[in-house]
Formats: sequence, C-alpha cells, structure tokens
Amino acid sequence: MLLENNLKKYKETPEGFRKLVGLVGLLAIIIFAFIILNNIIIGENKIAESDKIVENEETIISSLPSGRLNFYESSDGYQLSSSEYEAVCKNTKIVAQRAMMGALITNINAQKLYTDNGNKIDKFSVNWDSTSNKCFAQYTIRAIQGTSDTITVSGQAKGFFNTGVDTRVYFIKNF
Repeated sequence: MLLENNLKKYKETPEGFRKLVGLVGLLAIIIFAFIILNNIIIGENKIAESDKIVENEETIISSLPSGRLNFYESSDGYQLSSSEYEAVCKNTKIVAQRAMMGALITNINAQKLYTDNGNKIDKFSVNWDSTSNKCFAQYTIRAIQGTSDTITVSGQAKGFFNTGVDTRVYFIKNF
C-alpha cells in the first residue's frame, strides 16, 4: 500500500521534476561507481609501488635536497653519488618536458613530430640497467592524426629534479 501511494504521488509530479530526480540519481550512481573503482585501482598501485621501494632507498631520497640533482660535475645543483643515482633512478617515474626538449635537439625528425603533435608524448619510462650501472630514460612520440609515425627517443638520464614530492628526469644524454 505504501509503495502504491508513493508511486502514485511520483506519477502525479510534474515531468520536469521527475527528469531532474532521474538525472540526479544517475549522476550519483556514476560518481559512486568512480569512487569505488578509484579506490580499487589506487589500492593496487600503492601495494605494487610499496613493494618496489626499499627502505634504504627511501632514506636516501628523503635526505636529498630539493632542486636539481646531477650525476655529472656542475656548479648548478647537487651532485649525486653512485648509490644515490641508483636510488633516484629506480624511484623516478616522470620525464620532465625540459628533458624531452633537450633530447630532441639531436633528432630533427623527433623534434618536428613533437612540435607538430602539440608537444604530446605517447609513453615514457625510466629504467635502471644493473649491468652498466646507468639510468636510461626513453619516451615515444606518436603522431595524433594523418600518419602512423612513431619515434622513440632514449638516452642516459644524467640529471633529475627533486620537487620534494617526487623526482623527475631533468636531463637526458642521447648523443
């Protein structure tokens, strides 16, 4: 009986109000679904990242100053030791746009594709090579439309930028 009365009242309400209630309900369902998915995905990523970071590396990175971190002698920035260089490389996930632009100087085709592409990068990675004890960064530029050209630029990551929150590749030597 209660359900019938509520249904009757709902049918008697103006159509505009019913559409608004339906829209608000749909919006609430969508937001709730994204909150649940976001918690599931972020939870998995936090577990995977925490397995990769060793406590010793965390203390090394937290002790480094903010700003430029170099693996070469320079008057600008802090010079990294070999162990600091490895720790920073293993925990860096971002390649800064400055590093990309600097690495493009020697590759005219990549530079043209990058500027024609609206400065968009398809994907990038930073990896530690334990055989040569070097950090390598690479990124792929793909044309947005027109052609299916892709160019991969790679080189040794020799400079980083510590923001205090994360570290980013700041200089790539690819020549």
